[in-house]
Amino acid sequence: MEPLANQVCAFAATLVIGMVAGFCYDYYRVVRGVFKLKKVGTCLGDMVFWLVTTALVFFLLVLGNWGVVRLYVFIGLGLGAFFYFQFLSGVIRRLLRFKFYVFHEAWKSVVRITLFLWKIILLPVRLVILVLSYPLNFMWFLLKKPGRGLKRIFSNLVGKRLNIIIIKLKPRLSAMVFWKRKKD
Repeated sequence: MEPLANQVCAFAATLVIGMVAGFCYDYYRVVRGVFKLKKVGTCLGDMVFWLVTTALVFFLLVLGNWGVVRLYVFIGLGLGAFFYFQFLSGVIRRLLRFKFYVFHEAWKSVVRITLFLWKIILLPVRLVILVLSYPLNFMWFLLKKPGRGLKRIFSNLVGKRLNIIIIKLKPRLSAMVFWKRKKD
């Protein structure tokens, strides 16, 4: 039989473990509220929460009283959770919400600063494009109609001769073995 002092320490450990489990639940509840999880997300989150909490409680029970499960363990876990939800839950949830708010604001600031720096880095490139776009557009405007005429002249001079050469080479190339189609 264990001495009374060891049993009192084990009971105190189970109270603390119950409070830790309550904190885990509040943390999950705040995360679920912040991320606005839908039905599937809530189901997956519940499963992950219970798996993590069960593993954590088991680990802490092994540390606290060598994993011995007796009636006072369940009473201690329940009382610890009750005390946590009765006296600490509201304050802890507000602190957790504030933490997520601070993280969200910090993330928005990092994104804003990154976008600002990106715009500063791209400013010279944008200026060069802007400076070059007007003369290039003007040259395109000037050469558009003459360009069509040059294209037509090139097509008449070279295109017809090129088509004749291709038509003459096609039967010779198809006679080669690697050009023939495989019959199914």
